Amino acid sequence: MSDRETNGALIAILEILKQEAEYLQRQHGWLIAVAETIEKHPEFASLLKQHPFYDSSPRPSLQKVAGLTEKIDALIQQLKQK
Repeated sequence: MSDRETNGALIAILEILKQEAEYLQRQHGWLIAVAETIEKHPEFASLLKQHPFYDSSPRPSLQKVAGLTEKIDALIQQLKQK
């Protein structure tokens, strides 16, 4: 595989990674909205906290995702210039 082909493959992978990060960020926001809505109703809040997939860990920083996508964009631009 030539350097040009390698760069093209890396660009495609990075673009997919960026799309997935942006999608996960939107899903994260939606889940927060759902959880906050459920927590307003005590009967549902207790059921939610009993669910085996309930996760009370701290929320990831949305700035972290924004920084990640900026770095991905920078890498894509560098690869396109080569």
